[in-house]
Amino acid sequence: SLAQEALKPPRIIQPRKSEATFSLICRSILTMSAVRGATALPSSPVALAFAHIQWDPLGSLRLTAQETALLRMAETNPIEYTLADSRDASMYARVLLKLLAEASAAGSGNGEVSRITEKCTQEQSLDALDADPLGVVTHYAITKLYDIISTLRVGSGVTINTVFYVGKEGVLVDQWKALLRILNKGGKGDAYAQTGAAVCLAQILITACPSKQRTSTAVDKDGKVIKARPTSYASAVEPLEALTAWIVSQLKSSSGSTVGLSIPALTALMGSPESRLLFAASGGIKYLSRQLRMGGKKQ
Repeated sequence: SLAQEALKPPRIIQPRKSEATFSLICRSILTMSAVRGATALPSSPVALAFAHIQWDPLGSLRLTAQETALLRMAETNPIEYTLADSRDASMYARVLLKLLAEASAAGSGNGEVSRITEKCTQEQSLDALDADPLGVVTHYAITKLYDIISTLRVGSGVTINTVFYVGKEGVLVDQWKALLRILNKGGKGDAYAQTGAAVCLAQILITACPSKQRTSTAVDKDGKVIKARPTSYASAVEPLEALTAWIVSQLKSSSGSTVGLSIPALTALMGSPESRLLFAASGGIKYLSRQLRMGGKKQ
């Protein structure tokens, strides 16, 4: 039975014997991504309302004057300018994670915005902002966080590691849990927020994998190589396990829309052998194969 199967210890695939398996996983996921058109985070359906968010009346977010000023500054400057300084970049990312945490604690994710699936006109977006401001704030924070990560991935100075991992040992910031809380709402949550939270978390976590740290380099404005700061993989293991478990749970579903929530994050996780091993050990290959077979029958 499924219950008995779940109680069995996961079968660990050894890296040296599983390169062909990993290659198959990657090809399968890329195929599914192409079929579902979900290789990147799409635009929020209420994106046109972002510029009209008024921070001062949103007391439930518990923003300080400094945090509010930072959000406003980030809106008036190119994102590259905000991320040019590691301290500013780190503070900006933490403010966005705080928005997610506070909005979630105040009940975001179950309001009107969570039920919107089609792109809204500006009038519809403003109506959504009036009816469910915290829902719009959640979409805003997810979008901006994704923009930060996407910019840092292609940049050459400040990196994902320096923004989301802190201290001499490079430990993952505790605020990552705000992203997991969004995922834990399951099928009752906001589809856009869950997709975005999952892919952001995946891209943050895989940078801590030893295989990624060996290949990542950064240079300063003069083109000189910056000595990489240590990043604690140990601090990312538990979050990786939680994210992988969520992805596998989505793949178990018979609903195409539910499965689709996990594809961008799953694609991102295939970027490192450590996360691929974890996915395989969690039984994900079986459910991924089933989804691919089901997708093939529908074509």
